[in-house]
Order: sequence, then C-alpha cells, then structure tokens
Amino acid sequence: MIYLLKVNLVLTVFYGFYRLLFTGDTFFGWRRGTLLLVMIASVLLPAIDISWWVASHESTANLAEVYREVMLPTVIVDGSGSRFPWLRLFTFLYIAGITLFTTRLLWQLITIIRMGWGGGSVIQLHGSTCPFSFFRWIFINPNAQSKEQLEEIMLHETAHVRQWHSIDVVFMELLAILCWMNPFAWLMRREVRLNLEYLADERVVAAGSERKAYQYHLLGLAYGKNVATVCNNFNVLPLKLRIRMMNKKRTNNWLRSKYLLMVPVIGVALVACNLDKKTAEPATAEEQALGDSAAEKPLMVGVTVDGTPAQDEVQAEESVVQGKVFDVVEQMPEFPGGQQELMNFLMKNMKYPKEATDKGTQGRVIVQFVVDKDGSVVEPKVVKSVSPELDQEALRVIKMMPKWQPGKQNGEIVRVKYVVPVSFRLQ
Repeated sequence: MIYLLKVNLVLTVFYGFYRLLFTGDTFFGWRRGTLLLVMIASVLLPAIDISWWVASHESTANLAEVYREVMLPTVIVDGSGSRFPWLRLFTFLYIAGITLFTTRLLWQLITIIRMGWGGGSVIQLHGSTCPFSFFRWIFINPNAQSKEQLEEIMLHETAHVRQWHSIDVVFMELLAILCWMNPFAWLMRREVRLNLEYLADERVVAAGSERKAYQYHLLGLAYGKNVATVCNNFNVLPLKLRIRMMNKKRTNNWLRSKYLLMVPVIGVALVACNLDKKTAEPATAEEQALGDSAAEKPLMVGVTVDGTPAQDEVQAEESVVQGKVFDVVEQMPEFPGGQQELMNFLMKNMKYPKEATDKGTQGRVIVQFVVDKDGSVVEPKVVKSVSPELDQEALRVIKMMPKWQPGKQNGEIVRVKYVVPVSFRLQ
C-alpha cells in the first residue's frame, strides 16, 4: 500500500508539471518521450532505494526526519469498542476496481484480436464503426469514405502503426488501472492519447493533405461508434483541441530546452520516495569498536486509537550492551505477516485508557524498541510522550508483540531499533 501511495503521488506531481510546462507547445515527439518517461518513472521511482544517499547528506537526512514525524500512515481505531474496518473496506474497493477495469481491458483486447486475427494488416470494417488501429492492424471501412478520405485515414493510422503508439496506450491503460482511484491518472491517460493523435494528425498534414478538408473530415466522423478505448481511434475526442493544434504556429526550437527540467524533477521525486526510510545516525566510538555498519530503517507504522491520551512516562531502561544496536540495516526486522499484520495487531489490542477518555486527552505517542537477535521486542521506551495513561497503554501493547523476524546486516543477524507512532484520537 505504501508503494501504491507513492506511485499515485509521483504520478500526480508529474501530471501537474507536464500540464504546466508542456501542453502548449508543438513538440509532439518530445512530449511523447516525456509522457513515456513519466509513466515509467511513476512505477519505478517508488521501488528504487537510495536511502544510503539520503543518509549521507545532512539536509536530506533532516528532511527525512521531519517527513517521518508528520507523514506516517495512520489507522483509526474506535475507542468506544465499535471499530469500522475502514482499511479492509478500502482494500476491498481497490481490488474490486482493479478487477473491474482489468476485466474490461481484457475484453477489449479479446474483441480486437478476434477482429484482426488472420485478416492481414488491414482489416475491413462494416457498419458505422470508426476507423482505428492497434499495433500492426489497421481497421477501416472502405465503403463509408471517399478515396481522398481513405488516403487521409490510412496516413493517420499508418503513423500510429509505424510509431508503435499502441505501446503507449496499453502502458497507460495498465497504469490507470493500477491508480484507478486517482483522477489524475485518468487525466494523464487523456494526455497520452491526445498527444498520439497530434502526432498522427501532423503526419497527415505533412504528407500534403489539405488542412481544412481534413479537419472537416474529422468532424464528419466525430459521432461514429468506437470498438474499444484501448485502440487508436481515428476520431478520438476532443476534436476541438486537435484542430486548434493543427492550426497553431510551430513553437520555437529553443524552447525544447525546457524538457531538461524533467531531470531535476525526477531527482527530487526519487529523493522524496526515500524520505520514509530512517537515515542512519553517526556511529559512536563504542559502536565503531564493535565493527558493524548501519543500513536502512523501516517505514514506521501509525495507529490512531480513539479514546483518551496518556502522559509521558519515559522510563527508558538503558540496555546492557549485547552488541551494537543498528538504526538501519540491509534487511530490516519484520513483524510476522508483514506491516499490515503489525497494524492489525495494534488496532486489535490497543485500548483507549478510561482515565484518558475522562480527561479528554489525546495525542501521538512515539514508542521505540529494539528487535533482538532472536526476534524478541526488548527495551521499549516512549521517545515522545502525551500523558502517563496513553504512554502506558502504548508500551503495554508493544510489550505484547510476538517475536519478529530479526534484521540482518552483511548476512549476520543483528539488533535493530524500530519506532512505532501511536496516535490516540477522540471522536
């Protein structure tokens, strides 16, 4: 879920940047490359780990600390005892949407393949279906257009075929399905398809077709039936934008340099995707003497419990040093079943203390503990307190946790710190 959240955030930022800088020019090939880069980067950047680089720069490390403090995911648990499974409902709706849109896409693909299978590269249509193309197939109705119109259609669809525009369309369809709850994913999908039409229209005009006649031809086909949204339709809307772009004065070539701005934007997005990973603190002399090195800290889990807060009870028991305690390692400790099970465990066991409820106390308690070499949770302590009641409740549940899968550094099992914020909230 964290990965999907990052994909959606990165895609939204890139869409805003694209709309701001690139939608007004006539560099359609450059725009296509940028859109492909945006799609690929949206999927890959959240999966790339550069926490080592973030940790090595003081400014980014400080920014990461602020990010983790403010932006950690939170699960709300009803302190009165009635708990609505919002997370499960969201997960169910998300999976249902994925299933629905994937089924629709598969049906469209099957329909097109059945129409084109064994029919050569140009397939004859019947009825009022609009001309379209899909990968190497061109679907056209030779009886519905004049000879001149057929030549324009073939030029247009051949441009789609030769430039492999269907790759862009299918990739964006898959990304839109993955991010179907994000309206900006569908807006990006529209931009991808529209720019491909700009490219094909440009090819028709460059080939010598009379501009006005071609535009009237587009208008004449505007209300034809489309076979599927996954193909390149000849009359894809909005036609007004396509006609305006065909009549627009060409953009000065020196403005191509603005596309270089994508490099720093991608760099910033990559760093932002790694801010949730705990950066390593400098090792003390004692730690250096033990001879281990730090790696990476996990994303902390936020749990909001509805009820009353408790006060600060920070009795941090200093551990007997049984070996260096790492802030970050190559393989972080993992709760049995993963992060989702950790959140479920906290929601199930956390109770809002009555004293805190009576006082109306609420706030965010941050508990730190160490996952020992045998997976035991040891040395729990409150590092950010709200009230004694809430602190005690947070510590009580942390101490109840089962053994974790221990962390590893350089293939060796080590002791690793972990931090869990518990947000108590009255509703």
